[in-house]
Amino acid sequence: MWFGIFIKIKKLFMKKTIRIFSLLTISAVAIISVNRCGSIEPVDATVTLSFNSGTIIDNIQEDTLELDTVKILLRDVKMKNQSTNDTMSVKVGSFVVMINLAGITTDFAIGNIPPGNYDRIKFKVHKVDKLEIPPDPEFREGSNESLRYSVIVKGVFNSIPFIYKSRKSAHQDLKLDIPLVVEENGTANLTITVDPFSWFTDGSKLLDPADSSNSNEIDNNIKDSFKKAFQDNNHDGIID
Repeated sequence: MWFGIFIKIKKLFMKKTIRIFSLLTISAVAIISVNRCGSIEPVDATVTLSFNSGTIIDNIQEDTLELDTVKILLRDVKMKNQSTNDTMSVKVGSFVVMINLAGITTDFAIGNIPPGNYDRIKFKVHKVDKLEIPPDPEFREGSNESLRYSVIVKGVFNSIPFIYKSRKSAHQDLKLDIPLVVEENGTANLTITVDPFSWFTDGSKLLDPADSSNSNEIDNNIKDSFKKAFQDNNHDGIID
């Protein structure tokens, strides 16, 4: 008899416990749901990046330079939020940019980042690593240091065809004079100006790309040529 009463009490206690536990679980779910519904997470916006080039044929004194192909191997493009100082990745890894030499902007990256004002862009002009397989096989002719490249330029110097291949990497960190405004759920474009012709001049004369004694100066010109970046939502190469 006492045993039977004990069983009934135990079952009753278990039912109440289960009901209480169920109520607590439902309450917890409700609280979580309210928190999720009540919080408003910012919607990422789309940012695109472009290059814009200048002259492709020029004369200095007796020399003539004509550019036909310009390819740059880039790596890890990032932008810095002006307010939070957070750095956001726009494109990760190595990729090749073929510069449009007709003065038309070349879109080279697209990514989603939080809305805000961005005042810096960082990327690397990237020489292929020893064990890396580049997206374009022309950037690697072997594992030797002298057979891996970051920039390839093809053209004609004084009527003689040339192919110039840079073996230097260069980290770029450009500060925007006017921050790029990226609005929630919107699309913004940042254009970077680069003049490949300027790579082959010292200001007073053209540098023969086939002359190896000019290589260091040409490589330094490449490194220093990424100077200006600005908002250009209509991709016309002119600041908005």
